[in-house]
Parts: sequence; C-alpha cells; structure tokens
Amino acid sequence: MVKRICLVSSGTGGHLWPALVLGEALRAEGHDTVFVTAGRDVERALLERVGRRAESLDVRGRGIGRLVALARGTFAARRLLRREHVDAVVCTGGSTSVAAGLAGRSLGLPLAVLEQNAVPGRANRLLARFAERVYLGLPPVRGVRHGMVTGTPVRREMVDVDRVAARRRLELRDDVPVVFVTGGSQGAGFLNECVPQALLALKRPLQILHLTGSGREAEVRARYRVGLECGIDAFVRAMSFDMATMYAAADLVVCRGGGCTIAELVATGRAALVVPYPFHRDRQQLHNGRVLGRAGAARVIEQRDLDEARLVAELRDLLAEPERLRFMELCERSLDLGDACHRIVDDLQRSLLS
Repeated sequence: MVKRICLVSSGTGGHLWPALVLGEALRAEGHDTVFVTAGRDVERALLERVGRRAESLDVRGRGIGRLVALARGTFAARRLLRREHVDAVVCTGGSTSVAAGLAGRSLGLPLAVLEQNAVPGRANRLLARFAERVYLGLPPVRGVRHGMVTGTPVRREMVDVDRVAARRRLELRDDVPVVFVTGGSQGAGFLNECVPQALLALKRPLQILHLTGSGREAEVRARYRVGLECGIDAFVRAMSFDMATMYAAADLVVCRGGGCTIAELVATGRAALVVPYPFHRDRQQLHNGRVLGRAGAARVIEQRDLDEARLVAELRDLLAEPERLRFMELCERSLDLGDACHRIVDDLQRSLLS
C-alpha cells in the first residue's frame, strides 16, 4: 500500500542529505514523500540542486521565546501534516524535527528518527521517547530505546569512487598528493585558518581541495596564494554539490566529525585527519571520530591539542607514507555496513508502514 511519509530536516546539509537520500529510496518503493525544513539558505540551495521542494517550519527562538516558537511550530506542523495527509513522520534531528515529531505523535502517526551520531543530540533524545524506531548511523555510546544500527543514508555516487577518474574530472595530476579539506555544509573557521598555513609549511608539491563555507572562500584563497612557489595548487570553493568526486580524488581528508561526514568517509573509504567541533555539549563529533580512530581509519585530534606545529607534524607524517594512507582506506571500508537505505526502508515497511 502506498504511504505518504514526511521527512523532516533542521538547518544543515548534514540533516537534509540523509532525508533526501532516504526519500529517493522510499519513492523507489512506490511511496510519496513530503519534506519539511527550517528554511535556511543551505537547505534551499540543496533542494534547488536536486529539484525538490519543501515546506518551511521555523521554530527558532531564545530563552522563553524558544518554547513559544516550539509550541507555535508544533501547531503549525499539525496543520501541515493533516493538509498533506501524512501517514508517518521521519525526523533527522534539530528543533524543526521536535515540532514535527511531536505534532505527528499528537495525531497518532508513527514516528521514526534518523540519528547520524554516536551520541544522539538533544532533539533526537527527546523524540526517541515517542518513536517506534531510532535508526543509528554509528554504534551508540549508550543504549538507545528502539535503536537499530543501520548506517547513515548517503548518496549512491559516494559508493562508486574512482581516484583516477575523479582527478581527471577535476583536472588534477596523478603524481601529486591531493588533500581535501572540508568543514561540513557550513564550513569550519578553525580549519579555514589553520590548515592552509600548515600545508604551506610542508613546502612540498600538493593539490588541495578546500571547501570553506559560504562567504569565506576569498580569504582562504588568499592564504594559499603564497604557496604557488613551492608547487601548491589550491582549488578553493564555498561548497560543492559533487562531494563524491572530491572524496574520490583525495589521498587524505582533513575534516570535522559530523555524522554525515563520517558516513561519507566510510562510504568512500578515504583516510582522514578528524578535528572534531569542540563546542557541542555532548562532544558528538569526538565520539563519532573515535569510531574511525579505533578502527585505524583516521587520526582524531581535539582542537585544543592542535597548534600549528602539531598539525604540520601530523600532516607531514601522514603524507610521507602513501602505503599507510592506503591501509587506512582499507580500515575505513571495513566499517561499511552496506546499504543503509535498504535496511531502513525494509524496516519502515515492516514495522511502521504496514
């Protein structure tokens, strides 16, 4: 029987991409989908890119205003779910998910949660109390009620990566190492400031792909400009919609530790230096990175421990031994659980949509 599923994202590409990928898989099984987002710029850009539209549900606020906004958002979500004749709700985290998830449960609709991190965020911890199923991208640090480890849905093109073809597409050389620097869909100020100086300090030929986040590409491009004399070619962009090619071309990825980034590293099998975002209350990115670190697939260094000298030393050590990077890639691929979408859709159809 065809069902209409509402997929809810909250503000970042890391929330929206899994929802979009899962939506494609649900449509392939004959179901209808409705997307709800926070309506932020990064979400609009991604939706336009893939030719999808979404309803916006803004529940931002501060202090007591946040509770008022959440209450208003929940009532607005109830109206939306009724209007769209939704049969089930799937949330990926964030305040928008809380409003839509609570609205769905108040209407008696089945609720599922996608949690990409080893430590669930506050929104998903709340929603897990009401959800029939919590799909986990990584093994959880602590037990999760109704939790099922499935992996995180990633774009299909992430799985079939080819280094030679990717470098040809990006017009990169085959005989010079490629370092891919990414701070996620919103960029990372620390990586933008520190990584260029560290790579320049290596004083060796490198090809660098650096995604800065919106509005930061000019300053980062200027930092790399002085490296031309030592054979450094830097390709700096605000963001990329062809992340599969970026990963595929890389010998080493320098990145944060968001759940979606970790899933993409596992899917593409790329060695990584992970610098977790340090200001999450639950240290989510640190715990995510440690999953890779324990497997030998990545080095994980906390930002507080990473001055320029340490960063230079780590990069020099990793890039000096291509064989070590290839071994890390094998370790990365060993963590791959297979097709997360298939696992989730199969379970949804058996447990929530039957």
